[in-house]
Amino acid sequence: MAKIVLACWGSYGDLFPSLAIADALTALGHEAVIASCPFYVDLVRAQGHAFRPLRPDVRPDDRTILRRVMDPQRGSEVVVREI
Repeated sequence: MAKIVLACWGSYGDLFPSLAIADALTALGHEAVIASCPFYVDLVRAQGHAFRPLRPDVRPDDRTILRRVMDPQRGSEVVVREI
């Protein structure tokens, strides 16, 4: 048995594939840990997997910060300097 950490950061489109992989790993007898935005902690634990918070802690439902983070010219700067 191995402990495997799956790190994903972003939207449900990033999280759900990791959850599917975690389910498959668990079925094979491994321990899957999801590392992601704290926003997803309840969902991950409800699926039966361990959770570890991953920074930066950005809520995927906060449209204001997402617009700033996803800006093609300044997004990286916002993440590094502010978040």
